[in-house]
Amino acid sequence: MTIDPKHLLSDLAQGGPALFFPDPPAAVTFNFDQGIAAEETFPIEDFKELMGDVLDRDGGLALEYISFDYDKSNDQIVYLPSYIELMLGHTGLRAELATWLGRTQGIGGLGADNFILTSGSVQAIALAVNAFVNPGDGVLVEAATFPYAMRFMQMRGADIRTVDIDQDGLVIESLEARLEEFRRDGVKPKLLYVIPTFQLPTCVVMPEERRRRLLEIAEKWELIVLEDSIYADLRYGGDPVPSLRSMDTSGLVIQSHGFSKVLAPALRLGWMCASEKMIHALASVRQDLGVSQWMCRMMADYLAQNKLDPHIERANAVYRRKRDIAVQAVREHCGGLVDFDVPYGGFYLWLRIDDSVDWDRAQHAAAMSGVFCRPGEKFLGREAGQGYLRLAYSHAPDHEIERGIKALGDAITSNVRATA
Repeated sequence: MTIDPKHLLSDLAQGGPALFFPDPPAAVTFNFDQGIAAEETFPIEDFKELMGDVLDRDGGLALEYISFDYDKSNDQIVYLPSYIELMLGHTGLRAELATWLGRTQGIGGLGADNFILTSGSVQAIALAVNAFVNPGDGVLVEAATFPYAMRFMQMRGADIRTVDIDQDGLVIESLEARLEEFRRDGVKPKLLYVIPTFQLPTCVVMPEERRRRLLEIAEKWELIVLEDSIYADLRYGGDPVPSLRSMDTSGLVIQSHGFSKVLAPALRLGWMCASEKMIHALASVRQDLGVSQWMCRMMADYLAQNKLDPHIERANAVYRRKRDIAVQAVREHCGGLVDFDVPYGGFYLWLRIDDSVDWDRAQHAAAMSGVFCRPGEKFLGREAGQGYLRLAYSHAPDHEIERGIKALGDAITSNVRATA
């Protein structure tokens, strides 16, 4: 007899989200759903060379849980294991990241101990929630945000409230209003999760002055600011804006980042950059044995050889081209029924469908034509997300972007409601 294990599941497992998004009703021909780095940008030849170089140089030491240092004394080699790497990750890569972020973001005084390496930036976010948020604590997120981050907060039992966003990102007045609400309700506001540069899903950028006000408020309320910086290096227009981490003087900003968007997702290497005390808190709630030594040694060499910045420049040229193709196609094929702002970076167009369109019918028609996009409901909820669409152009081949958006446009223009 086979027993259904449903009644044996924990509360977390029973209340968890579905493992997969619903299958589309037809085969996917034009995949604009996920924000994935373009395959043609993957530095495959560099990886092949460096992974071999690591094995040739380090041998089996590259395949350990942790690094081993050589200490030549008494005419013999003594292995000095660095067990801290089980919690923080490969010291060499953390040191290289300190140099790189110090240079690219202008953050002074960074060292290896300001970093913890994670399985993608998503794990960094999960560690932050577990390290700093108690059940019932107040957590603030942007009104449209990364759904997985929300899920971690829900699983932790946080009191989650949303902050309005506009064309310049998080609205400071709304943030202050939510904090006052927490005060009135007797809730301790603990953490703000924000994507200030190429926000998900809107791709808007928070101006420097608004960032400065945000940090002032965070210091006043002793509010931890989790800055998700995963898209920040994908800039191909506009002027750079200082990161919150680089502007922070209170030690309250922790920044998650990773290689998935700028290099390749299968590396599964992310990190958190923060003060040493914050990093120690993250390490204290870690429940695995760290990330791959082999991958970390390869990426440490990649950074040491100054390969990352030229790669990002080349990749951004690809994404700029893809964005321009997508923008032109939407303007040409969507009949003036779609409103959007042209982003200066990131992977997405955030589309607002005109109210005259029967969106449910148009969405189904698009899916039946093989067009797969991420509906706004996944970011804003069922009611607020109606009529919004996130279109990811980053991974689609150039020749499919125009054809796929034409199919989307046909679905939209053919489902305009009749007027009386």
